[in-house]
Amino acid sequence: MNDLLDIVDWPDRVEALVNAIGSPLVEAHVIAVCDSTQDSARSMGCGGLVVAGRQVAGRGQRGNKWIDTGSEGLAFSVALPATDRPERSSALADAIVSGLDPMGPGRFSVKLPNDVLLDGRKLAGVLVEQSDGLAVIGIGINVKQQSWPEDLAESAISLVEAGIVLKRIEVLEHVLPGVIKAWSVP
Repeated sequence: MNDLLDIVDWPDRVEALVNAIGSPLVEAHVIAVCDSTQDSARSMGCGGLVVAGRQVAGRGQRGNKWIDTGSEGLAFSVALPATDRPERSSALADAIVSGLDPMGPGRFSVKLPNDVLLDGRKLAGVLVEQSDGLAVIGIGINVKQQSWPEDLAESAISLVEAGIVLKRIEVLEHVLPGVIKAWSVP
């Protein structure tokens, strides 16, 4: 689909997903375009989920930018209680692998601490920012990209490039329950 038209049915599906998961999720917003899902989720407070049709100022680890190519990737953030367990970040990447593995068994892996690889190339990244008792977990997943900036061409991959065709909302439905569970396990 062109531009952001594929998000038209997202609010109902995201609401159903939040209701199915339940606590600690409280509410969700689907935003056509935002600067950063991290900032939007933080402003919602604990239990908030933000899913963007497009994110124009996404962040990655160590101050890197997360390149958003419009309506080809999935960007979402969720605000949950902070933790003092740093291994939770890699558990989130493991949860993404578990959610997507049925579509390409054995092809997904984790590059520590929190990148998800598909066929050895970067598919997804996880960013956890914690302050004031709140952890904001941002996840970007390459879904439909078929071309990359020169500096990413050899290292990045999308699901479509690997022959896995899913709608962006379907990717969220596959990974979000595991992400919430991975963070919430005592």
